[in-house]
Amino acid sequence: MQEPQQYYANHATFELPAALKDKTVHMFTLKDDGPSEFSVVISHADVQPEEKLEQFGERLVAELRRALPRFELKSLNDRTIDGAPAIELAYSWRNEGNFMHQRQAITLTQGSKPGTIVAMMIAATCLRSFSDEWNAAFDAILDSTKLRRPLSAAPAPRVTAALPPPTLPTIFALSEPRKTLHVFANKDEAGNSSTARNIETDHWEFYDANGTRLHANAARASGGLSLLRPAGSVTLERRPEVLGPNLRERLHLAQYIQASSASVPFYSLTEVRAHLDGLAER
Repeated sequence: MQEPQQYYANHATFELPAALKDKTVHMFTLKDDGPSEFSVVISHADVQPEEKLEQFGERLVAELRRALPRFELKSLNDRTIDGAPAIELAYSWRNEGNFMHQRQAITLTQGSKPGTIVAMMIAATCLRSFSDEWNAAFDAILDSTKLRRPLSAAPAPRVTAALPPPTLPTIFALSEPRKTLHVFANKDEAGNSSTARNIETDHWEFYDANGTRLHANAARASGGLSLLRPAGSVTLERRPEVLGPNLRERLHLAQYIQASSASVPFYSLTEVRAHLDGLAER
């Protein structure tokens, strides 16, 4: 039988039997009874194995969409909490004839049990649209939050020698969820046709004509990266860091190809494969 762990609550500590799961929820309201004009709830949820912050956010949005009537996602932005990567959702839903409004920030932390990771969620709810006062109050809470068990910092990326320039201006964008390879004539066309939603929701991976991974920069709104921004807000650049497998190693994930215009030199996955194989043989 596992040993109990020391558990810290606001007013006491005690030994928690290992078999018990921590379902702690902290709730803060303006009044003791009835609906509160503004309230804050802090909770946590288990993270699936190998699940990243962005993937947890996508899963949460899907669950909210299923559970809440007339759910409307207004924005999904990236931010930090105590220096740790975080995302923030803003959304509304209908509840007993009225629309509720909520901002929710999520970050990943170490769980109370060794080797576990949980998502900490800080949610503020208003009975009406957030006023400047309540936006400022929630921002102050997030800005003052200190994580007790933050995740370890990610290792610094390995640096390689300068990459050779591509021989063609063609840009590829691979979407693994949609099993589609998009082909653009050049960087400008790719950037003007892409949105933050393509990157965050469709998981577009950009590659140059040699199949080398490109880093995508999405323009940021005042609150961070917004999935609701229009096309034309993405810029692409080559970086010396190792960002993952090249397109030749990832091409098997595509079942469809979509050419952006008549000026692109590839119209089939077979042609793309032959092009990349030819480069690998040089």
